[in-house]
Amino acid sequence: MRLLRHFDRAVALLASTAIALSAMALLVSLALIGYGVAMRYFANHPVVWVDELIGYLLVAIVMLAAADALRKGEHIAVDIVTERLGPAGRRLTAASGLVAVAVCGAFLVEEGWGMVAFSRMVGIVSTGSLAMPVWLPQLLVPVGGGLLVLAALAGLARMARGEPPTEEGSTPGSTPIGGGGRLE
Repeated sequence: MRLLRHFDRAVALLASTAIALSAMALLVSLALIGYGVAMRYFANHPVVWVDELIGYLLVAIVMLAAADALRKGEHIAVDIVTERLGPAGRRLTAASGLVAVAVCGAFLVEEGWGMVAFSRMVGIVSTGSLAMPVWLPQLLVPVGGGLLVLAALAGLARMARGEPPTEEGSTPGSTPIGGGGRLE
């Protein structure tokens, strides 16, 4: 059980770091949008690379924030069925949901890594004004998928210790796997 607790803490640290990077990418995007608008409408000098960079930052925002949202039970949930289940049904549903997330995350890692390797091997660059090697923003897909796998496994580890699948303090009914809060 101690190993599971250490694993959960390590994943929490990774997810916290990733959400901090996601928040920074969001703030940079906001600043870039403001800069682009100001340059276009006040200086009459549009900055053509801003839109492309914001698109890459959007990928970073989503892929880096997904694991933290899973850990805290903040994904969108429809719990019309799971709230009617008993404790055993909720636990089974929660575990099944976490396994499904882990499988999807593993798929993102596998396919994302293949996409990155291909783009890097061929030397594909963006067609926008940045002419950035596309494997750099694509790398966020397997990284985000790996974080999702780890977050799902940490949720399963919490359940193995008899704890709720999401971190304490999450609001009941807000987990992507239904039920939320402490599973009895």
